[in-house]
Amino acid sequence: MGITFSVDMEKVYKLTQEKFWTTAELCRKAHLSQATIFSLKAKRRNASMLTVRKLAAALDVSPAEIIEK
Repeated sequence: MGITFSVDMEKVYKLTQEKFWTTAELCRKAHLSQATIFSLKAKRRNASMLTVRKLAAALDVSPAEIIEK
């Protein structure tokens, strides 16, 4: 199993709201399923580096900005 990261979903949702996107739109732009987004939000799973990169690219931020410290 690879390294995983805890995503700061509050920051992700803040960035999503600033762009006036729905969760569905974030999923489309990041090429991720709604189940993945909801699992990250509920802390049922951590994100792979690929998932972090997809979210960051969709939101136009660096991956470090959405990883919990």
